[in-house]
Amino acid sequence: MPLTVPAPSALTDDFAANTLLIDNAMHVPLCEDAVKRPFQIGGKQAALYFIDGMIDNERIAHYVLSPCQQARFEAVTAENLMQTLLPVGSVAHTQQLSQVLQRIYSGDAAILCEGVSGAVICDIKGYAKRSVTKPQNENVVEGPQEGFTETLRDNIVLLRRIMRTPQLISRAVMLGKCIETRASVLYLDGVAEEKTVEEVLRRLSGCNVDYISSLGMLSQLIEDDPMSLLPQTILTERPDRAASFLLSGQVLIALDNAPQMLCVPINALHLFHAPDDSALRWQYGTFLRFLRLAGVLCALLVPALFVALTTHHTEGIPLSLLTSVQEAQSRMPIGIFPSTLLMLLIFSLINEACTRVPSVMGGSLGVVSALILGQAAVQADIVNPQLIVMVALSGLGSFVVPDYPATIALRILQLLLVIAGAWAGYFGVVLLLFLLLLHALSRRSLRVPLFAPIAPRRTDNPDLIARYPVWRQRLRGYIANPASMLRARGRMRGWEE
Repeated sequence: MPLTVPAPSALTDDFAANTLLIDNAMHVPLCEDAVKRPFQIGGKQAALYFIDGMIDNERIAHYVLSPCQQARFEAVTAENLMQTLLPVGSVAHTQQLSQVLQRIYSGDAAILCEGVSGAVICDIKGYAKRSVTKPQNENVVEGPQEGFTETLRDNIVLLRRIMRTPQLISRAVMLGKCIETRASVLYLDGVAEEKTVEEVLRRLSGCNVDYISSLGMLSQLIEDDPMSLLPQTILTERPDRAASFLLSGQVLIALDNAPQMLCVPINALHLFHAPDDSALRWQYGTFLRFLRLAGVLCALLVPALFVALTTHHTEGIPLSLLTSVQEAQSRMPIGIFPSTLLMLLIFSLINEACTRVPSVMGGSLGVVSALILGQAAVQADIVNPQLIVMVALSGLGSFVVPDYPATIALRILQLLLVIAGAWAGYFGVVLLLFLLLLHALSRRSLRVPLFAPIAPRRTDNPDLIARYPVWRQRLRGYIANPASMLRARGRMRGWEE
């Protein structure tokens, strides 16, 4: 078997060897958008490498090619190129082939010159990108209307516009073994615990996959219990909400091509907090949070208790309502339990269809489907009319949860509780709820108990279930560095006498 000679991983001062190495790595001229532009610098042979469409052609002509072609140097060095010739905001010198290729395929340009060891990298990105728009999923009534985009650098800039402090640290990370993706770990120095940051970096370094396409995929690789039904991370597409996570001592992960940021660690109550809760007066925010919790209870318990009552505990139903239910059920071809499962699945199907179709049609499809299917099912004596009301109420309850993955978990638990209610009535519902509670209390998010600071009890900011007044929120979250737990000294309403 013939021996294979590994390709060199570093560039030297041999111009011909360097250009041949990069030509082979970028498949020039086979690959049509991999551009090699020969030119001269001070009488020396040079070559410019970039990806067509990912650079700004005007900037490369005015700030790279024109100064280099007009230069007159007896000896061309990397220092001359970076300090004298290139009027570009960001330049770097490297001899590592992998770094050169990574920067080229990220939208930068690489200059190779005869007699210069390695390559000089110029930041002249100019590829198409989406402008800053309103968030698609985290809509608010009061508060900023800017959302993250798919460009990593723009997302970090949006966050730095809010947090204008040197304490905001952004640490670059490369993810993916085959196709590398840029990521950034963001935290507030002195506010986030160092062990939390190191744990995030350790888990990111252990992501042994070819390519990470989204933050949802990344969260599955770093979460504590991938078999659990409960969300253990939070995605946000709002810079103001991301800033509030940082101020609580949490860590953010930003990924290139992802219009969100991933927050770790979290507690379960974060899933019920809306972005504009802090913008509203504390009475309004508290009311809305309790309304969301009531909606979650409706989504979980209403279908299960309806099935349990009508199947095993008919003595608990008022006589007039029981007569109406039994009279309607006598005309139905299927029982209450299978019809409840069927209606819940149809409701989920309508919701998924509304999510996937174009936004212009989504609202109309949802209303028409619900009206036609519900009315037709009742008139055709397929399902009980009371069941339609119960399913609609539970569906509305699932929509009040601000976190989308949490709503999917809620629907799955809803079906499990219906099955438990049909199997053993109240006993089955209570037993399953008890098991789910034990499971939830034992889960962790980045080694932090998911239901802390309630179980186990921890010192924490009182803004948990109730939305306490801002001047009462003197502490940061329990996740934060203990040395920075106190937000402010003295009166927070300093104008009071």
